[in-house]
Amino acid sequence: MNKTIVLLSCALLFWGCNKAEYRYLSDAPRDVAMPVTNSYVGTIEPGDLLHIHVDAAAPEAVIQFNEETNRRSSNVNNLGKVTNVSNDVGIHGYAVSTSGYIIMPVLGRIHAVGLTQQQLADTIANRIITGGYVNDPTVTVQVMNFQVTVIGEVRRPMAIKSPSERLTIFEALALCGDVTMYGMRNCVTVVRTVNNVQTIDTLDLTSREVLNSPYYYLRQNDIVYVEPTEKRKKQAWRDEDWIRYTTTGLSVMRTAYTIIRYYYNIQRHQ
Repeated sequence: MNKTIVLLSCALLFWGCNKAEYRYLSDAPRDVAMPVTNSYVGTIEPGDLLHIHVDAAAPEAVIQFNEETNRRSSNVNNLGKVTNVSNDVGIHGYAVSTSGYIIMPVLGRIHAVGLTQQQLADTIANRIITGGYVNDPTVTVQVMNFQVTVIGEVRRPMAIKSPSERLTIFEALALCGDVTMYGMRNCVTVVRTVNNVQTIDTLDLTSREVLNSPYYYLRQNDIVYVEPTEKRKKQAWRDEDWIRYTTTGLSVMRTAYTIIRYYYNIQRHQ
């Protein structure tokens, strides 16, 4: 009886340890307040498509700054200005050039790369005020083409286009149907490019430390790769070998059959 209890206890312990591998934030205390030390701060990058809208107490005074936003056309010029990206919603935007600038009506060339959306909005508002156009402009800036790519051991690998650029690693995985049972939740790689500099980091989603990672909030054009388990790798290797060996075996058998039949026909006619 005692031996049976010991075996059952060991089995439950082993099952519990394996189960922990599939649990997110498994080491985080439950029902305990944890201070937030991480926050999302996204900066504008070359290739971003920006929706910019200017408002004021007298809207007619800032119409000139919204001409490109309100115009329904699909022209792209060499200044990096793109309009009519989505006719369905009537939203138009400005593509940030490789040199880091956008071109706005009246205001002209404005540097955008490296700024947050609020910083760019403040820059545009200051340009409007110092230019003497209006004294109370309200500027909003939004990234229209925010996208991250999730590949590897998820149910639906895909490029995610989000209307909001505040996207966490968990939200991205949820949109892809979550990590499969063959995915290593403690080995998720994020590839990020900022100012033409590429960085790579590995996240452990089973640890609460992921909440403090600078990669917890995904950024424009991030690539997320979920590593397969060793079991999955071996299974894929066996599957590929089975196909290769089967194909090779059938080819050898077909060749051998052709040779045997050839010599059989020769002997029969002698």
